[in-house]
Order: sequence, then structure tokens, then C-alpha cells
Amino acid sequence: MQADFKIFLRKIIIFTLIVALIQFLLITQLPERFVSEALAIIILFFFGFTTIMHRYLLKSTEGRPQKFIFTFMLMTTVKLLMYLSIILIYVVFNRDDALGFIGAFLLNYFFFTIFEIIEIMKYLKIQKS
Repeated sequence: MQADFKIFLRKIIIFTLIVALIQFLLITQLPERFVSEALAIIILFFFGFTTIMHRYLLKSTEGRPQKFIFTFMLMTTVKLLMYLSIILIYVVFNRDDALGFIGAFLLNYFFFTIFEIIEIMKYLKIQKS
């Protein structure tokens, strides 16, 4: 499990740097109202949270593959509720930045979710063989 997590950590660092570079290049082309002040924090949040959740998933299913589906579904539900809460709280307190924040948050959500699912699928294939 430790070796798998180290490989994942290396991949997510590279992935995060690429995503950040793409987004920072993209914001130079967008009107200011579509650019969130919190973009860097959003990227770091998704990097940290995805890393923590992936580690938890690997650790909780270690030696018990039948527990994977339950743990994955529980984590997905918790993440969605937490993400919606973060968006709602931010928008309530920062109405001027709402459009940019929601756009950046959802874009990063999709990027990091796709990355996480691909990595989990690779991990499951390795475990099966």
C-alpha cells in the first residue's frame, strides 16, 4: 500500500502542476468577472483533499477488498456534501466572486474526480491480477 501511495502522490503532484498551469494560462484570456480570487486555494484544496481521501481509501480497504465499494460510495457522498457546503458558504460571504469561484471549483472538481477515478481503476486492476 505504501508503494502504491507514493506512486499516486508523484502522479497527483505532476497532475496538479499541469492543471494549475492550464488554469493560470486560461485566466489570462477570460474576462475578470469569470476569474476567482481563490483559484490558487481551490487548486491546493483539491490536491490536498484528493490525496487524503485516496490514502484513506487505500488504507481502509487494505486486506479487505470487499469493503472497497462501501468505502468508495461513502467517501463520494461525503465529498459531494462537503463540496456543496463549501460552495454555498463561499458564495454567501463573497457574492462578488461567486461566478468565478463556482466555475473554478466545478472545473477542478471534474479534473480531480476524473484523475482519481482513473487512478482507482488502475489500482483495482493491479489488485485483481
